[in-house]
Amino acid sequence: MAELNIIEKANKVLTFRKYIREECRKKGLEYPSDEKIAEYIADCGGDNCVYDLNDFMCDYENKIGVFKDPFVDFKAEVFKYAWATPPSDEEMRSYIAENGYNVQGFLRQHTINAMSPIEKVTLLATLKLDDVCLVELWNEFIEESCLYGEDSYIYDLTSDKDIQFIQKNFPNDKKAELTRLIRNAKLHGKELRFFQWHNLNDNEIHVKDDIKGIIIAYWGEIFERIMLYPLAYEFKVEKYAKGDGSTYFDDVFFPCVAEMVGYKIDGSKGTITKIEK
Repeated sequence: MAELNIIEKANKVLTFRKYIREECRKKGLEYPSDEKIAEYIADCGGDNCVYDLNDFMCDYENKIGVFKDPFVDFKAEVFKYAWATPPSDEEMRSYIAENGYNVQGFLRQHTINAMSPIEKVTLLATLKLDDVCLVELWNEFIEESCLYGEDSYIYDLTSDKDIQFIQKNFPNDKKAELTRLIRNAKLHGKELRFFQWHNLNDNEIHVKDDIKGIIIAYWGEIFERIMLYPLAYEFKVEKYAKGDGSTYFDDVFFPCVAEMVGYKIDGSKGTITKIEK
């Protein structure tokens, strides 16, 4: 009897596919793939699916359920942002073909592609740094520029200086909130390391997981401040450096600028070479 049930189920699927094909032919529609039909059956209850042709065709023609084009949701998310010049469908589909439906990834790529050549090359070199160095860069920018409030500072829970500041200056309720956030992260197999305390705004603690995303979003302003006051960005970046004592401006940022005007600088060797064109 079990074998007969399997045959009956197979016959139901085959008959269902036949009816779908006939209906699509009548309406001049492209026949959906067997994979999509199987996905529809599974979504409809699997073995309990009623194989209703009208319901199937309604979903298929109106792009409902498993037939919904994910591009529609992707585009809707992208267009939630205020665009001076909105990205085209072709640009979005080209990105999706290579990277999938990653909205944040698309926004990053679009932002980077819109930058001037020198902004882009210095940013890409900067993004090679680890999060510790990027947080250092961000905090230098916040302190030097005074463009944003002091509560934009990013704290690092592995930094002795930051821990001492937290212990001395955070109210007890914020210390308790931070402890809860750390425990909650551990329960989900994560580590809370970087955060902001918006004590000048909503007085909330905001966990910061995507440090690269922050740098990309504010790079236009960060770039200008580095160009204006380079000495403020001479913090050490040993983990990136080829030699001891390397600094962000001397060994990450400025070599990119020099190369743009035709010179190759190697800080670890103390050499400068004119690039032959």
